[in-house]
Amino acid sequence: MLGKVFARFVEKSPISVMVRGTLERVLGADQLDTWFCPDRAEQYTRTVLFSTVYDVLSQVVFRIKPSVRAAYRDQEDKLGLSHLAL
Repeated sequence: MLGKVFARFVEKSPISVMVRGTLERVLGADQLDTWFCPDRAEQYTRTVLFSTVYDVLSQVVFRIKPSVRAAYRDQEDKLGLSHLAL
């Protein structure tokens, strides 16, 4: 259903696939932004949503990218903001 590459991940490391799927479901962009809303009295959102920051930082934490700058560069067009804003 999801392809041969995904099937290899499921065979070799099923726990990591389950954890990643669970994190994506529980910590989805809409849910993170909803949790962030009550704290907007002290913090604000202009162009960078909390879910965007989480997405970039999670790539570093899960060692998909070696640094925040590398994760930013990979998504620079999609993010539409400067490295300093992030």
